[in-house]
Amino acid sequence: MAELTDTYVVHGACTQCTMGMRQSRVVLHETHGVFLKKQAQMTVKDCKGEYHVICFGGCYSMENPSTQEEAQKVQDKVKELSPDTFLDKVMGFFTGGKKKKQEEAAPAEGVPQVLGVCTPHIIAQEWDYGQDGVETDSDRPLMGGAKLYCMYGGEIEIIESGQPEAGS
Repeated sequence: MAELTDTYVVHGACTQCTMGMRQSRVVLHETHGVFLKKQAQMTVKDCKGEYHVICFGGCYSMENPSTQEEAQKVQDKVKELSPDTFLDKVMGFFTGGKKKKQEEAAPAEGVPQVLGVCTPHIIAQEWDYGQDGVETDSDRPLMGGAKLYCMYGGEIEIIESGQPEAGS
């Protein structure tokens, strides 16, 4: 069996994002006219977010405005549902009822993360790994293991070429 990095990528190849909730697929809406095992071959230019690179189900990155918004909702709800402690009541008596703003603690390991809407915003014009010396529709063919980067900090990688196994 060939190494992933030696394999051409086709429509439907499996991808994952370091900030995503689940694996996803790449999609080719218009073929370049080259097919491998009846699947349309992709090029390094097939990298548009939400067009070629499909949603990963959710985003854990706190750089994503949607995740920040969801985290704020959780924080507001916790504050709303948290009763005043004895110290809060005593301090409130002396400060006119105003709570002192507490320092934000770093999240402990094992604490669930907040999940925002995944909208891949790709910062590159092409995937980082294509086959040199070969052209598909005047671009380099996309190879397995290629990566892209999302502006929210996610590293998106092709983890399966999408080509059916021999005998399928």
